[in-house]
Amino acid sequence: MKNIVIIAVKLAVICLVAAFVLALVNGITAPQIAASKAQAELDALSVINKAGTIGDKVAGDEDGVNYYYPVTDGGKVTNYIISLKSMGYGGDLIILGNFKTNGEVIDAKLMEDAETPGLGKKAEDAKYMNKFKGFGADKPVPVKKTMLEAADSDAVTGATITFTGVSRALEKGSEFAKKLGGQK
Repeated sequence: MKNIVIIAVKLAVICLVAAFVLALVNGITAPQIAASKAQAELDALSVINKAGTIGDKVAGDEDGVNYYYPVTDGGKVTNYIISLKSMGYGGDLIILGNFKTNGEVIDAKLMEDAETPGLGKKAEDAKYMNKFKGFGADKPVPVKKTMLEAADSDAVTGATITFTGVSRALEKGSEFAKKLGGQK
């Protein structure tokens, strides 16, 4: 019985020390991680927004829309950069999409994911998002592989869940931009 108590006390001490060390490391790294994420977002904003002045961040009010930035040119809102959340194969996908006020996809960038290397990770490539550019206004955002041209359809084979997550998020962003654009 005495040995069990000694072992329990030792395990408790080890757990306390481990918890303290983890909390300490988190306290040191959390601000650096936050700064790194903020810098990555600024870099992405400059890549997907070619013209106009990016306004202040506004909280999203719909499921799947984290927040958005209105973009103005000559005092008029011309487009919206929207942070979108969707579900991929490996978990949450965070996408930053740039949409005209009519819902047309200008550009997009996958900001966070946990997709399969070699398959779903292809969505991180800027070329991957090209298949969605120009859709959303007159032409619906392609949410099925059959809505894509043959070359683009072949490119998403093996990563259908990732494609569906990205396309559904961009579809949501397109509809949200249309809604915002009509609120003038």
